[in-house]
Amino acid sequence: MKPERIHLTLGLLWLILGMLLGEHMGRSGDHTQMPTHAHMMLLGGVLPILWAILYRVFKLGNGLLAWAQVGLHHVAVLVMIPSLYLMFGQMVEEAAVGPLLGISAIMAIVSVALVLVMSLRAKD
Repeated sequence: MKPERIHLTLGLLWLILGMLLGEHMGRSGDHTQMPTHAHMMLLGGVLPILWAILYRVFKLGNGLLAWAQVGLHHVAVLVMIPSLYLMFGQMVEEAAVGPLLGISAIMAIVSVALVLVMSLRAKD
């Protein structure tokens, strides 16, 4: 499977999960997970779909940088979203997940930087 297909597939899955969380919040009237919902939709859903489009349009390829970017981004999301859910659901203290949130945020930033590097290297 190519990096763009992985981004597209996982992005769509996160969008569905984010929509389900939004539906749950709407039905219950409890919006304490709004930050989790926003991160799920944007970082988990929209951004990978954007990556898939950029990979395809600019032919960013499937080399080492591409695979590193895919891995960093999706591991960051897999760490960040459950951590936010636990924290905003008051199931764990912020101090317990704070380091995980910090590391996952840095991973997400590095994944964006890798897309920048690949886009600058891409042939028009």
